[in-house]
Amino acid sequence: MRKIFILLALLLLSGCQTNSVKSRAMLESPLVFKASESTKGLASNTLYFPESTTAEVKFPTVILMHSCAGITPKNRGDLERWKNLLMNNGYAVLVMNHLSSRGVPVNCGRFKSLGQGRLVRDVYDATDFLSKQMRVDANRIFTLGFSLGAMTGSSAASRSQYSYNGSGKTRPRAVAGLYGGCVYGGAMYWLDTDIDLPVLWLMGGKDQEAPANDCQNVFKRLRNKNLMKSHLYPDATHCWDCMGLDGFSKKAGNGNYVTYRYNGEYTRDSERRVLEFFNSFK
Repeated sequence: MRKIFILLALLLLSGCQTNSVKSRAMLESPLVFKASESTKGLASNTLYFPESTTAEVKFPTVILMHSCAGITPKNRGDLERWKNLLMNNGYAVLVMNHLSSRGVPVNCGRFKSLGQGRLVRDVYDATDFLSKQMRVDANRIFTLGFSLGAMTGSSAASRSQYSYNGSGKTRPRAVAGLYGGCVYGGAMYWLDTDIDLPVLWLMGGKDQEAPANDCQNVFKRLRNKNLMKSHLYPDATHCWDCMGLDGFSKKAGNGNYVTYRYNGEYTRDSERRVLEFFNSFK
């Protein structure tokens, strides 16, 4: 009987180890990108082009990056609004989804299934894919992220992250983000002082999930680099552009209880600043 129990235990352990290996392999698997022939929709890891009568035109392109919640029914409309704004202003848009193909429902909190390195590699994989597309202007590839998406974009602007996770691949020309956190867990920098790409950083004065005060030391050390543009909306909470999440409350990863409030004025100003930033690169 004891031998049977030992055999069963070994079989269970073997199964757990196999599942663990499969899980790690899935988490580390590269994303697969494709181009759409439609201008409609928000399909994951899909590149959308604006309508054009000139086949030879090359479009500046934005990688649109979701928050740690992924693409959900509640934020889908807001992401699609940003996508349409960019396309209406002459940009192609790649809708990044780090999570769905890897079986990850959310990627929030201190112990994320997908860490900083894997997220950054996704960005470099995406820019590399875009640089090979005939209708993409490879010299004007940008990222626009929200919360964790903003943090991923700023990490991709880090010289050391590129050295570790993207060497030899195409990088973005510049990155922009709304309500991203500069420091996570008191130690891990997402907006680091070794950035060597231009960054637009929009923050909320009442954001308790990604407090603007966490960025002050980084800003001081970046002052002489002339790569950083930032703006603080004094009354903005986290997710101030999220119509679909207005009034949503939760306990954030840093322990603070937060409530999101949509602000139309700040949203329109954010749209203006993002477009002006991207348009400044010719």
